[in-house]
Amino acid sequence: MDATRTDGAPTSFAAAWPLTGREDELHVLQQVLTDRRPRSVVLVGSAGVGKTRLAREAQQIAERSGRPTRWVTATHSVARTPLGAFAALLPAADPSRADTLQDLLRRCAEVLVTLGAGRPLVLFVDDAQLLDETSAGLIHQLVATDAVLVVLTVRSGEPVPAELTELWKDDLAVRLELARLDADRVAALLTAALGGQVDPAAVVELAEHSGGNVLFLRELVLGALADHNLARDMDVWRLRGPLAPSERIVELVATRLGDLDPASRALLQLAAYAEPLGSREVGEELATVDALEQQGLLTSYFDGRRLQVRLAHPLYADVLRLTTSAVRTAAMGRTMAAGAEATGGRRRDDALRIGIWRMDGGGGGRPELLMRAAEAARWHYDFALAERLAQAAADAGAGFGARLLAAQSVVLQGRPAEALEPLVRLAEMAGNDTERAELAIVHIDTLWVFLGRPLDGLRVAAAAEASITDPALRADVAARRTGLALTADGPGPAALSALGQLDGADPRAASWLHLVAAYGLGRLGRITEALEVGERGFVAASSLEPGDWYPWFYRFTHCENLALAGRFAQARQVAREQYQQGLTDGSSEARAYFLWHLARGVRELGHVREAVPHAREAVTLLRRLARVGFEHSLLSTLAIALALGGDYQSANLALVAADDLGVDQPQWSATDHLAARGWTAVAEGRLTAGRAALLEAAAAGERIGDLMGTLAALHDVARLGGARDVVRRITSAAAGAEGELTPARVAHVQALADRDPPALAAAATRFEELGAALLAAEAAADAAVAWRRDSQTARSDSELHRAAALARMCPGAATPALSPIESREQLTGAERETALLAAAGRTNKEIAAELQLSVRTVDNRLQRVYTKLGISRRADLADLVR
Repeated sequence: MDATRTDGAPTSFAAAWPLTGREDELHVLQQVLTDRRPRSVVLVGSAGVGKTRLAREAQQIAERSGRPTRWVTATHSVARTPLGAFAALLPAADPSRADTLQDLLRRCAEVLVTLGAGRPLVLFVDDAQLLDETSAGLIHQLVATDAVLVVLTVRSGEPVPAELTELWKDDLAVRLELARLDADRVAALLTAALGGQVDPAAVVELAEHSGGNVLFLRELVLGALADHNLARDMDVWRLRGPLAPSERIVELVATRLGDLDPASRALLQLAAYAEPLGSREVGEELATVDALEQQGLLTSYFDGRRLQVRLAHPLYADVLRLTTSAVRTAAMGRTMAAGAEATGGRRRDDALRIGIWRMDGGGGGRPELLMRAAEAARWHYDFALAERLAQAAADAGAGFGARLLAAQSVVLQGRPAEALEPLVRLAEMAGNDTERAELAIVHIDTLWVFLGRPLDGLRVAAAAEASITDPALRADVAARRTGLALTADGPGPAALSALGQLDGADPRAASWLHLVAAYGLGRLGRITEALEVGERGFVAASSLEPGDWYPWFYRFTHCENLALAGRFAQARQVAREQYQQGLTDGSSEARAYFLWHLARGVRELGHVREAVPHAREAVTLLRRLARVGFEHSLLSTLAIALALGGDYQSANLALVAADDLGVDQPQWSATDHLAARGWTAVAEGRLTAGRAALLEAAAAGERIGDLMGTLAALHDVARLGGARDVVRRITSAAAGAEGELTPARVAHVQALADRDPPALAAAATRFEELGAALLAAEAAADAAVAWRRDSQTARSDSELHRAAALARMCPGAATPALSPIESREQLTGAERETALLAAAGRTNKEIAAELQLSVRTVDNRLQRVYTKLGISRRADLADLVR
């Protein structure tokens, strides 16, 4: 294993870049070079795509197969000398005679053939496009006569000697075109190079900025590591800020741009600043565009009927922007803004672009234009830009709305405490009901969502409603109270309150009320109504002008309700699609919520190894955005996932982190938090304490209107040996819940209470059909134990095999029901809990204190356990009971 540097990257990172993402090309090279009749190969690709690295790997393949190899590199300097690239392979010339070109050709051919020692030499030529015509002719002749095999690297877009082109045209060599790496290959390469998981958003940004070019990617990563912009955070490599080109990249790009004339450089600077350029911006410079496109510096295409001109590589734009003077940037901003305004600014995103150009140009923008630009930036998830534009609009005279958006943009960047004072000052500036309502809504969300202070939010709402005389605007603020009720009172009261306010609500208030109602109705078990309300809200929110919450929040609620109904596959498909959309849109918040959903199903699906990193990534994203109120709930999900995997130490740390946030328990996730405490206790072997916490979760669900949370908790108690204690309770509660998951839970609990093997097997089948692999595996294991107790060994073995197959679909899960069947069959409940505590490392004295027994009783109980399981020491317990 590599040692690591102070930044956490492997020490070998800068020296050796792993060959990842070229599996297909390596497979071809392996086949071609080791075949009974091997062939030559030409590797073609742009600069930095990895041709040389792949050729070096090909050389190792050839050498491992026993073939002699030699490596030469063609350069601009040796291209002036015939056969100059092969000079190092030739013996020293006889000073007493002057060789003719024919003599040199003959000597070179003889040497290359002789180096093969009876087998064709495999000659590797890097940058073969730089070979002189004599060298290219010699290679063609040797390959055509099977005297030598070659592996050539050739840079695309540059002239190549005709003799080399004929190699693949005449089928004398296999031509491999090396494309730039896509995002998936970049992810694999970065994971291998950095030795750990990389944040998908960082992968997207690095892939886009590098253009899939391995050389640029490597330099970007090295630069980001050097300035600590790329760092580990909760075992995931993340970018802390925007990527900036390193000095090395600036040098590389400067070399590539070469000696451009002033007109060409000016056009490239303009493209870097304002791409894509259209016909209006290009104007009379079409010839210059064509020349730069021929050089591979620009690319042009039509988007419908519009001409679009962009730089050929994202890093060209980064470097050009970095090296363009502020005076030049301001001048371009003024020119671009004036041109766009003269034509009416009708193109998509023109308001945002004009606002940026006016701001960069040093003023002159109309307040309303800058305000539209700021709003567009906010809904493009560029909150820092929104703050700058809103402040520029305020400075230009836009007034209250601009200052409010500037404060909100500070909040959305994850600095809510910093915005509290400006929000309080704005209360003195609010001159009408509209401004008071808009301020109240932003202030409420800041206190509730970001700072986890719902009671303070309620006080702000009450004060605003008292000061607003317009009934519709007062209703908008009252609607926001339902979100506060979700946190303070629970999903049931919040949903009922939201439903009661829907009649006559204006579109903005109705949009919010639909969202709260959809979530709360789902937790009440009214799944059909919840899905319908949520869909109506999504349609309404999508048709509104941007408000305070994104329409994708409805998709999150939709996923949650699908999962509550037992439609896990459909819910996860929607969540994955929305996560990818969030990645594309640059929304960390959307990514966090849909990762959260993907992790929340772990109690039923058992995908611990997937759920834990999903939950950790979501926690990190929300922490960066300062969504403290929601972070608390997400930490509960993380704790459950860790506990289901048996990692009670990390689960406890997650629960401590939730407590350290210093917020009141959000009631909408109260059952999850108590369940997390219960499953963490179970992971420690404390079954009695775990069941007690889960019964507390069930009671909390009944109190706050979270029927689905109650049912899940009661089912968990049954999974942990308490079926007979909860069977009547869960049967009664289930009468008010819709969906396929609830009756499957009830059937499993009833079968456990009755110790009915066929019913347990049927429960496993129902769970398997729903995709709830962990519940299915546990039910199948329960059936195996029940059959074994009835001395039906064959049936028990059959269910045991099914349980094992289902458990393999739950990587990382380690629940008591999945314990070895011998311990479940032979030990009583009391003996099993004692054994689990001992297996977790507890001393007999600690076990006695936990179970409120004497130490002697614990000693005797453990001796019975050892006898039943056929062991003689505590160290053997873990494999048999966990």
